[in-house]
Amino acid sequence: MSRPTKIVGRARHLGLAAIAVTDHDSWSGCREARSVADGVPLIVPGAELKTDKGDLLALFVEEPILTRRWAEAVDAIHAQGGLAVVPHPAESRALRPDDIGLADAVEAFNAKCSKASNARASELARKVGLPGIASSDAHSIASIGNGRTSVPDFQTTEELRRLLLKNPIVSKAEMTNPILHYGNAALCFGLKGIWKR
Repeated sequence: MSRPTKIVGRARHLGLAAIAVTDHDSWSGCREARSVADGVPLIVPGAELKTDKGDLLALFVEEPILTRRWAEAVDAIHAQGGLAVVPHPAESRALRPDDIGLADAVEAFNAKCSKASNARASELARKVGLPGIASSDAHSIASIGNGRTSVPDFQTTEELRRLLLKNPIVSKAEMTNPILHYGNAALCFGLKGIWKR
């Protein structure tokens, strides 16, 4: 429900070099944010997809992914040169290590997940041998930047994409206030029905 101008303004205020705007099953938010940002910060295009195995982040992807089958969605992301990232893997009961292994990275820290869930996610990343990244999973402006991934300097989204696969570092891991997160979720449910997926 956050406006792209507010998202970009918050990212600039925090000094973030890039952000991924990943609405659920929609690319419109990242496109609007990119038009507002004018390159500062860089906007990573993508979306959070609902699949038969759980959620899947499609990063560095410009066109919608239409399949809802996990393996097919990973292949479709790769066909566009994008990265498939497993968000909050410890909360997706249908996911198996083989499924996770098809992706490019694992969300080892999610600002809205519990410490126990994040510890399991970090262990899963190590177990399958994938890079672990951090995410704010920001459903409100105040949550932006709570989870951060650091990489060496980059100028373009393509450079960022390559660096995320090499040695990303979870550089900030601040939990989002659960009252803020779930209050926002309830508001979204009531006003937009976005959880009817």
